[in-house]
Amino acid sequence: MNSLIHITENIFNLRKIDRVIGFYLYDKFNESIARIDAALVDSETYHCYYLVINLGGFLQVRGKTVILPVEICEVVDLGKVKTEWRKESMLGSPTPTETMNITAIEEELIREYYGLPPQRPCPLKIQKK
Repeated sequence: MNSLIHITENIFNLRKIDRVIGFYLYDKFNESIARIDAALVDSETYHCYYLVINLGGFLQVRGKTVILPVEICEVVDLGKVKTEWRKESMLGSPTPTETMNITAIEEELIREYYGLPPQRPCPLKIQKK
């Protein structure tokens, strides 16, 4: 499995559907709960697997950094990503020690919390003829 890299800008290497950094995340009640700060992507294919958000901050105080698997998110409009999870539930998710370098165990704990299989799905590769 390829390692993940932390991306903070919608760079050209990302697939168009994965260029959501700066978009706002909405919960199941259609309330804006956070801005998407970064994405964790495959180091070779730039396929996005996780979104990085910050929940619960106020004024100059940072809240909790939350890693969301893209399987629980959906781009619904320009600038808008939606999840069926509530902010309070996301606050209970496991937090990696270092967002820039998430370990396999941390990744497995996060995926388990959201009810997903422990292994992230393999990115689709375009076959060359």
